[in-house]
Amino acid sequence: MACPSIITGDEFLLRTLSHIDCQAQLIGSYGYQALGQPGSSASILMTSLLTLFIALFGIRLLFGPGPQPRDAVFDVIKIGIVLTLAFSWPAFRTVVYDTTLKGPAEIASVVQSSSGNGTAQGFADRLQSADNAVVELTAIGSGRNAAALIEGEGSGSTFRAAAIEDDTGYGNARILYLASTIGTLGLLRIAAGLLLALAPVAAGLYFFPQSRGIFGGWLKGLVFTVAGSIGATIVLSVQLAIIEPWLADALQVRGLGYATPAAPTELFAVMLAFAIVQLLMLWLLAKVVFHRGWLTLPDFQLPLQSWADTKRPQSLSGPQPNVQILRAESISSSVESTVRRERLISSGSMTRSNESTREGSRTGNANYSAAPRLGETYRRSNLRTSRAARRRDQTS
Repeated sequence: MACPSIITGDEFLLRTLSHIDCQAQLIGSYGYQALGQPGSSASILMTSLLTLFIALFGIRLLFGPGPQPRDAVFDVIKIGIVLTLAFSWPAFRTVVYDTTLKGPAEIASVVQSSSGNGTAQGFADRLQSADNAVVELTAIGSGRNAAALIEGEGSGSTFRAAAIEDDTGYGNARILYLASTIGTLGLLRIAAGLLLALAPVAAGLYFFPQSRGIFGGWLKGLVFTVAGSIGATIVLSVQLAIIEPWLADALQVRGLGYATPAAPTELFAVMLAFAIVQLLMLWLLAKVVFHRGWLTLPDFQLPLQSWADTKRPQSLSGPQPNVQILRAESISSSVESTVRRERLISSGSMTRSNESTREGSRTGNANYSAAPRLGETYRRSNLRTSRAARRRDQTS
């Protein structure tokens, strides 16, 4: 497959873009097939990575905890994806290659047709026609030195204060137009071809978590080339929608013999502005594609929680001390509680007998006994002792 040669003249831009697109296709297709064929260095590396992955999986089954059924299924799917990306050219061409190199043009054409910027003429032909119009306008000039009269004004150097020089304005405008178009599309197409050619090497890095970030970067690079190609095509279509009628009007005015003193400045300003727009478009798409993670919203409950903590009493909101109670201390505390309870029981029985004696002497009746209080009928009035304790007390 021979790429078209670049010649000067009326088809310079068209042939340059066709040559760049041809080079991208050659690098992507033949580079992939060269690296993915049996016996190549990439295939040997891929086979080594696959063998290492299966060996680690077997060691995990023998000595470590067995993987869950879901993990095993995912590992099998992972092997299938890697082998498809690395060695199956028909599947890779349908899913990745055509989507990367041919998908952006189709998507951009649909967007242009729906927005009213598309025409029956091809996009590359439109770019070349605009460049030819700039060359023709440069050759004619603005007419400031052609003794043209506009509304009674003089000729010669009358328009020197209204615009920059013809050679400077038209020449720099065409340089910006060609450089921005060729540079942007060339960068995206060649980068896409190189990433497609490295697919057999990048696919094997998906096996291990340590190298999975490189595979993710490779995949994001492909997405960036697709998105960048669409964005660059849309920007160029808007630029053509502006300069095509402007160039047609400028050539018509010059064809009628009138001067266009502001034409060099206007054309240079438009070309410079859209060159900056191209760079900013690529930067914006790169920020979108290479952004990590999801956007997180601020937590609006945090200020309310802080306000509630400040209004809470210090005794409740203050940190509680972490006290660790030893076993000996807990045993001594329980014994002390038991002794204190027995003392209270013994003192309570003596107090009740004294109260009943004083009550009987106060009424004058020695045989009077107060009625027991509610709940004291079955109250234990003596200490609980075991039989062994009583035998020990009797022998002592």
